Amino acid sequence: MLNLESIYTTTMQKVPYHWALIENLLSTEASLELTTSFPHEEFCLSEGEGYGYSWGKILATSEDISLMLQSRDNRWRERMAQDRLTSDLRHLSNVWQKLIEALWTDSYRTAIGEICGLDLKDCVMDIGFRRYQSGQLHRPHTDEPNKVLTHLLFFNQQWSVDWGGYLRILQDSQPESVFQDILPLSNSSVVLVRSDNSWHTVTPLTCPASECRLVLRVAFFQNDGLSSTEIQLAA
Repeated sequence: MLNLESIYTTTMQKVPYHWALIENLLSTEASLELTTSFPHEEFCLSEGEGYGYSWGKILATSEDISLMLQSRDNRWRERMAQDRLTSDLRHLSNVWQKLIEALWTDSYRTAIGEICGLDLKDCVMDIGFRRYQSGQLHRPHTDEPNKVLTHLLFFNQQWSVDWGGYLRILQDSQPESVFQDILPLSNSSVVLVRSDNSWHTVTPLTCPASECRLVLRVAFFQNDGLSSTEIQLAA
């Protein structure tokens, strides 16, 4: 289902940090079907100072969940207890089940790691749905220190430049320090390698109430058993 060649032929950008824009990871037909059946139930509003969005269930393989529950990070145990973290895909449409299963494969993990110069085999991975509505945003941030990289897949078939909601690659912590703005269109996805200067933001949405910014977030986290020096960019 995934066009892994589109990953291997992508050039990793090194300014202002390591990131990449991957195009045509999914066929037009699959992307449209995924957009049409993007889940809208069981979302929770996540909000705080400088951000707001809704997030759905977090998906991980049973093997990754087992490792997560052994972690010192209580977040995964709490989400499991709340039925927010699951390996069960039955609540998803058939096409979404196929996509998640494709993202769980070693071939995807290897491809995304190779273009980033990272060995991800010992990382744990979770996958989550994000939905942004008018007035919502995500403040400038670099991601938590134990995150190795994030892959954001967009599922909007159309999006006006006047609606905000850009993924903004920043040169520093200031929202105005624009390096590149990326619309959340379904033919594109973005990889962000976490570092102390990997600043990015989602600009405020001004879209009609009938529209939502639809995103699937794939995240790789450092296993507690590895030191921070064991997962690093290749020279």
